[in-house]
Amino acid sequence: MNYLIKIILGVISLFVFSCVSPPDYSDGLLENIPAIVDDNDYFSFSLFADDYTENKEWDLTMPLTESDVLLSTLIIKDLNISASDSSFLYMINTTGDTVLAIGIMNEVVWNSIDSVTVIGVPQKILFIGDNLSGRVEYQILKR
Repeated sequence: MNYLIKIILGVISLFVFSCVSPPDYSDGLLENIPAIVDDNDYFSFSLFADDYTENKEWDLTMPLTESDVLLSTLIIKDLNISASDSSFLYMINTTGDTVLAIGIMNEVVWNSIDSVTVIGVPQKILFIGDNLSGRVEYQILKR
C-alpha cells in the first residue's frame, strides 16, 4: 500500500512540476497569428507581425442593407519594413469590386465613415503579408 501511495504522489508531482505556463503577452496578441472578431455589427482584424508572410481571406458575416453606415478604423504602428516589403489590406464588396486597398508602408491612424449605398455591401477582407513586421489593427463597425 505504501508503495502505491509513493507512485501516485510521484505521478502527481511529475504533472505539477512539468507544466509550463504560456508566455505572458501584455497586449493579448500572439505573434504572427491574426486575431479576428466577426460579429453581426462588428469586424476586427489584429496582427502583431514579425516577418509575417502569408495571405489570408475572411468572409464578412455582418448583415448589411443599403441604408447602413460603416465606421472604419485602421492603425498601423511599430513598422520595421524594408524596400522589398509589400503588404496590403483589401475590402471586396459583393460585386467583386475593391472598395478599400491599403498598402502597409507607413505608420498611420485612419478612420472613415462610409455609406453602404456608396461602397456597396462588403463581402471579404483580404490581407496579403510580405515580410511584415509591426502591428496592424483594422475595425469595421455597423452604425
